[in-house]
Amino acid sequence: MAKSEDGGKLADPIAPRTDAASALGPSTVFTGELAGEEDIILRGAFKGTIRIRNHNLFIERGANVEADVEAAGVAVSGSLTGNIQASGRVALSKEARMKGDIEAAKIHIREGAQFRGSIKMAKGGA
Repeated sequence: MAKSEDGGKLADPIAPRTDAASALGPSTVFTGELAGEEDIILRGAFKGTIRIRNHNLFIERGANVEADVEAAGVAVSGSLTGNIQASGRVALSKEARMKGDIEAAKIHIREGAQFRGSIKMAKGGA
């Protein structure tokens, strides 16, 4: 089980399987609708809609995303403006900057994260 920086244990860590994930690099700028049947890692700029209902989205440090997101799980370490609807877990790291609403079964917001929006706990899997 992963440990937090302060020594506490984190439940249900979300980690990308890089062998089964698609990634948009740090210099990539994408506008439109993104859908797929694998995990997605965003390192650049994205504006639009993301629908990967059975997979996880990773918004890495330095990424700037303006999108409404439907995913199984979402981990934010960069910037997200938009709403998240997740059947599983949403995790905001201490570097995360998010403006929007979250609906998820589990939510983890680290100390230091910036979040402006509402949270709705929903029944879900994972």
